[in-house]
Order: sequence, then structure tokens, then C-alpha cells
Amino acid sequence: MISKNEYRKNLIRIILETILTSIGAGFSVATITIFWNSIGMNQTAIGFVQMAFTIVIVCLDIPMGYIADRFNRKALNIIGDIGVAIVFIIYAFSQDVYMVLLSECLLGVFMAMTNGVDQSFIKFNCDKLDESGKLFRKINVKIHTARYVALLIVVVLGGFIAKYSLRLTIGLSFIPYFLGGIIAFGIKDYNKKAEVKHKNPLKDIIFTIKEIVREKKARTYLISYILGKEITHSQIWVFTPLLIMVGVPIEIVSMGWVLNQIMQIIGGKVSEKMINSKTSNKFIIPIFIEFLWMFVLVFKTNIITVWLFALNGFVHGLVEANLSTSLQESTGNEIQTSVMSVASTGARFLYIPLVYVINYLGNIKLQYALAGVCGIFLPMCVIVYIQLKLIEKNYKN
Repeated sequence: MISKNEYRKNLIRIILETILTSIGAGFSVATITIFWNSIGMNQTAIGFVQMAFTIVIVCLDIPMGYIADRFNRKALNIIGDIGVAIVFIIYAFSQDVYMVLLSECLLGVFMAMTNGVDQSFIKFNCDKLDESGKLFRKINVKIHTARYVALLIVVVLGGFIAKYSLRLTIGLSFIPYFLGGIIAFGIKDYNKKAEVKHKNPLKDIIFTIKEIVREKKARTYLISYILGKEITHSQIWVFTPLLIMVGVPIEIVSMGWVLNQIMQIIGGKVSEKMINSKTSNKFIIPIFIEFLWMFVLVFKTNIITVWLFALNGFVHGLVEANLSTSLQESTGNEIQTSVMSVASTGARFLYIPLVYVINYLGNIKLQYALAGVCGIFLPMCVIVYIQLKLIEKNYKN
């Protein structure tokens, strides 16, 4: 018999590891575009390497999630964290687009191993401490807010360090991922393994995916999470170029990313107030704000309006935790890693063409990147919002 105190201690370890492994890339996020430019990469090349990274994750995310749920969540979590840490050291020595491409592909391999495992651990241990689900909703949102706070600190440090060495900001990502990997050794996986339905692993993976998307409510929540996650993603690579274009001094550029992180924290805090709101409201409110600021920048970009880009961070903070919570609550604990892997893969499938197209448009004119995001997401978001309202109406009746 496992005591609640053991679950509580385990949850604390999981939360610490989750936060550490979610902030590592923050050291270089504000200046990585400048680093890429310094080794001869333009916006199109940036879009290409990001697309390659995403293809690797798409190919491995669901199989790794299946392996974790079926065999050993803990082992994949440890290998993934330590692997990412080592790859960032390799990344720091990149001299051209080919080394960046290799590093991005290796990051994809190791991130696929650990994707979804933390979320699975969090939900299981929270449910053991509080069967009502209230603790999970509360903890899940607060973890995201804590991540944004930690990421803000890391981004500020990275901005100062970048004045002396862009490569060092990339290499420093080794530290939080490595520490997270060490902590992962102490995390215990008390959750039961996923039930095998087919002896053939490929057929078993396909069956698991079908089970996840079979029910309309879970399927709609899955799509809403994917759209909410990706609508703030592909355009981040034009933020730094936009700031430079309107005349923001290079030493102030990192402050744009600091503001973006502050807005994520604010978005996270606001999302804590929306824990018990309808999923349709959790979806449409941030989506509306996202379209609003992008429309403004498409038609009027100057040294004042460019700071509206920070609302991208606000929307990210507002949407991620709440929509992932709705998705996880609609599925069983034993397949949580697979659920989040399917969600991640769906998001990556959207991101693969999106990041290339958006950066290609940005290479022509930076505002075209934002216009592209609006044109692609607007019809999909309208359809999903209608579906969410219909589901809420049907369940109410």
C-alpha cells in the first residue's frame, strides 16, 4: 500500500523536473535567430531546420509514447532529459546549417522520448491525492505559470550572456536538462502499464490511437488543444527580425522576449481563474486576442505597435494549461503519455508545413508571416469553436 505522503513526494519531484526541462532552451530563445543568421541562415533556412526537427518528432512521438506507457515511462524520461542536455552542447559548436540540422534532429529524437511522460506522471499522482480531479486542474495550471516565471529568469540571463557569447547561451541549456535528468532518477512510476490489445506492436499503436480519437468529445478537445498550441508557435521566429526592422537596438531586442515571457506569466495567472470555465470559452477568448494583435501588425507595424507581439505570449499562457487539462481529463490514466504524444504529433503535423510556409512568407515581407497565420487558422478555429459549443450543449442535455 502506497501512502499519500509517497505520492506527494513523488509529485514534488515531478513538478521540479518538469519545470527544469521546460526552460532549458530559454537561454538562447531571444537570440537564436541572430546566431542562425551569423552562420549564414536566412528565414527560409530557419524554417527548413525547424521543419526537419518537427518531422523527427512526428515520426517518433507516438511510438515513444506507446513504449513509455507499455514498458517503462521512467527510463525514457531519464534518457530523453540527459540526451537533450548533451545535444545542446553539440549545438553550441555548430558552424553551419548542416550542424544545426543534425542538432535539431537529435533534439527531436530525445524530446520524443520524454514528451508526455511528465504530464502522465502529474495526472496520475494528483488523482491519487485527490480523486475529484480538482487538484490536477489546479496543479497543472500552476505548473505552467511557474514554468513561465522560471523561463523569464532564464531569458533575462540569456540576454545578458548573449552580449558576450551567443554560443554560450545555447550551451547553458545543458544545465537544467541535465539536472532534470538527475531528478528523474528519483521519480517512481506507480501507474499501471497500458493494456496490450494486439501482439503486433504496430497494430497495438494504431489501436491505441483509434481509441483516443474514437470518442467525439476527446477528439474535439484534442483538436482544440492542437490549434490553441500552434496558433502562437510558427510566427515566433519573425519576432526578433520585426523588432530589428522597426529600429529597436540589438541590445534591447532581448527585452522584447522578456516582455513576451512576462505576458506568458500574466496569461498563466489569468488561466488559473478560468479552471472551471467551459472549454469553448477557454478556447475562443485567447484565439480572439491572438487574431486581434496579428491583424493590427499586418496593417500597421512600427516601433510602437510591434510590442503587441507580446500578446502572443499572453495567449500562450492563457491557452496551454487549460486546454491540455480538458484533454487529459477526457482520457484514462494508463494511456496519458500516449494521449499527449498523439496531441504533440498532431501539433507537429500542423507545424511542419506551417513553419516552412510562414517563414517563407516572412522572407518576402515579415508581415506576410502574420497574415499567413491568420489565413490558415481562422477557418479551422471557427469550425472547432462550433464543435465545442455543440458538445457542451449535448452533454448539458
